[in-house]
Amino acid sequence: MNAIKEHAIGLKHNIVTLILLSFAGSIIYGLPYFRTYYYDAYQQMYHLTNTQIGALGSAYGLLGVFSYAIGGILADKFGAKKLMIFSLTATGLGGFLHLFITDFHMLVAIYLLWGVTSLLTFWPALMKITRMQGIEDEQSRVYGIFEGGRGVFGAAHLAVATAIFGFFQARTLPALGIRWIIVFYSVAPLILAVIFAFLIKEPKAATAQSAAAQSAAAQTSAAEASANTGTAKAEADAAETAAEESADAKDSGLTLHSALALLRMPALWLIILMVFTTYSIRMSIFYFAPFSSNIVGTTAVVAAMVSAWQQYVRPFAAPGGGFLADRIGRGNAMTGGYILMGLGTALLFLVLRMSGTAQMVMLVFACSIVYFGVFSNYGLLYSFLTEGGVPLGVYGFAVGVVSTVGYLPEVLCPLLAGVTLDKYAGSTGYFIYFGFMIAMTVIGLALSVLWTNTFGRRYKQQQIREREAKARADRAAGAAAKEDTVLVASVTKGPVSGSAATVTTGSVAGKPQAQLG
Repeated sequence: MNAIKEHAIGLKHNIVTLILLSFAGSIIYGLPYFRTYYYDAYQQMYHLTNTQIGALGSAYGLLGVFSYAIGGILADKFGAKKLMIFSLTATGLGGFLHLFITDFHMLVAIYLLWGVTSLLTFWPALMKITRMQGIEDEQSRVYGIFEGGRGVFGAAHLAVATAIFGFFQARTLPALGIRWIIVFYSVAPLILAVIFAFLIKEPKAATAQSAAAQSAAAQTSAAEASANTGTAKAEADAAETAAEESADAKDSGLTLHSALALLRMPALWLIILMVFTTYSIRMSIFYFAPFSSNIVGTTAVVAAMVSAWQQYVRPFAAPGGGFLADRIGRGNAMTGGYILMGLGTALLFLVLRMSGTAQMVMLVFACSIVYFGVFSNYGLLYSFLTEGGVPLGVYGFAVGVVSTVGYLPEVLCPLLAGVTLDKYAGSTGYFIYFGFMIAMTVIGLALSVLWTNTFGRRYKQQQIREREAKARADRAAGAAAKEDTVLVASVTKGPVSGSAATVTTGSVAGKPQAQLG
């Protein structure tokens, strides 16, 4: 047990790595998504309709959806570090291509490219290496801190991008502002790729060391338990524990049998549905910016700030959701997140009934509630894989499967929103789409309650049994150690003490024998 604790596999030993992973997980998506923050300026610069802008997002998401499953296999078979360095480099180079392309069909090709470089080769690898930054009991916190870190870095780079855009917007040069934003988001991932090459270690080596440490510690525990108790049962139990921990630690990897076993897990499909509903809202909040400028009547810069505000909420929502989940359970925390999403979206219907300062306060408040719910849940999604019993050996493949189906809103929502907004002019189109968002939160709420009462309850009971078993083992070890101490003390006292002990024992033992006789 001490060997496992001393091995640097816990969260506290990997904070710096987790911060760098958060930075990478934020900056690489600056290029595929910056159009959503500067919607009107981007639309005017490239002369696009709402449907065409939606098509760009769908092209990115469509290729990404097919990439997730393949990317999961790549993450299990190849080095996560190498995949991430390639992804950051290729995405940045794609940004420079974007500077010289204005044709819609060529823009679609660029977004397809980003679908490969930021999703196929990046996301599953990122999720797998993030998973390795903490032990099982720390997974909610690992993903919560990871998502919170993405929010901090997202807020930082959006502040820089908004400052760039505001500078040129004030000089009535919004198109030039867009171009410099593209330059910024192209250079940043290239720099980060260089940092990763020198500062990030390949996780496979760490995994092997962890497996060896866990196996050795488990075998040592088996030997100690056998020596201390002297019973066959203790030896058998400890040996069984050693075998199980060693088998888990070895992480045999993806096989056809393990893949089919994963696909038959009901927990996996419930996770997929929760990802689908949460991600539907995640993809929909990008339309708060055009709603602010086109319907509420704010300036383009203010609309960008309303949308960028999500990244300032994210650092608090994601870790908050993770720590809350560790206290009340992941399913209960998800339920709270869905309630916030639905409530905030419903409040947007009241914004147009107000004016002046009250209207702006309500707009920001409603958006903030949705943001908090989205990122609270978003930071928890992949920790459900641990709670659902997904083995680490197929973790990358599991992420790929979950992402392939769960991230379909990446394809569906931009097209649905674009067509709706073009077909129904003014506030009507937005309110129809907001109705779709509320429907997704209601479905997600039902799913999270179902999880809590099934897999969540089962996991909680398992944790209780494991804690009780550990407590019993600790008490047995303590009793054995105390017995050994007494034995050693009696031996070191010598023959005189031994004789006295023998006489005393005989005299005491003789009385009950005489009485019984």
